[in-house]
Amino acid sequence: MTDNFLIDQWQFNGVDAQQIKVQDEHQSKVQPRNWYHCQRESLGLRKWLQFNDIEPGIIDSLLKDDTRPRFELYEDGSFLLILRGVNLNEGAKPDDMLSIRLFWRDNSLITTRKVSSRTISNIRSALLKGNGPKSLPHLLMAIIAGLNLNIEKFLNQTEERLFELDEVEHDDNELHLIHKRILKLRRFLKPQRYALNDLVEANIPDINSVETHSWNVLDTSTRLTESMEFYLEQIQVMKSEIAQDQAEKMNRNTYLFTIVAAIFLPLGFLTGLLGINIGGMPGVDSPTAFTLFCAGLGVTLLIELFLLKWLRFF
Repeated sequence: MTDNFLIDQWQFNGVDAQQIKVQDEHQSKVQPRNWYHCQRESLGLRKWLQFNDIEPGIIDSLLKDDTRPRFELYEDGSFLLILRGVNLNEGAKPDDMLSIRLFWRDNSLITTRKVSSRTISNIRSALLKGNGPKSLPHLLMAIIAGLNLNIEKFLNQTEERLFELDEVEHDDNELHLIHKRILKLRRFLKPQRYALNDLVEANIPDINSVETHSWNVLDTSTRLTESMEFYLEQIQVMKSEIAQDQAEKMNRNTYLFTIVAAIFLPLGFLTGLLGINIGGMPGVDSPTAFTLFCAGLGVTLLIELFLLKWLRFF
């Protein structure tokens, strides 16, 4: 961890956002129409937030390791929004969701991150090219929409794979892995939908200019949650089909072994009985006894097959 916490600062004047270079980030005051994107684990970030008179509870929410998506509106009109997105960094698992924390106060936006977010990186690249969001409210909506877009892409890939698995004989282990991933996504995306719903219904004056966008991102978040529920139900159906196929195979094998055992039980009884090595066994001195006994076994076998077929065992 380093003492340099400020990753980027942008000023939004309604035309083109301007990237700001700060000489001493630790002593800088939060200015209206500015976006401060910060590294959450940096040592100086907490002191800077305290320097800007941000409440300790809000600071803890911006910096602590494990949080769930939520929205909190404060009396002065500021609000805290904690979001989650799929982790698209190289070598990471998408379902190991990264966290973006946003704090809005006096028409300024502070965001904190632990690992790099593809959404934030794309927005910063667009700003550098001069075609990114033109205002802070539009920036806020761009962050939410970008997180939703990456989640949607991941779910679309999952959907395609589920359809492929449904069409061919597949390994249940892969289906189980997909199931676990979607469950991990749902753990965060369901409360995230509620958080976005609270944001929209809060009717905050600072972001009323993007009300239509806010409803759109809420609708997208709702649709993603519904898609996850559908995929989970589809996986349950596929697992039920696999369990049914396995049960049918087991029943067929058991049934086959039962028939074989039923056929050979009397034959085994006869051969065992005549194999007793004691006096008085019939046919011991007759050269045709063995032939007659084998013929008798054959007749017994035919009678058994006839009876089993008549009784509709097969």
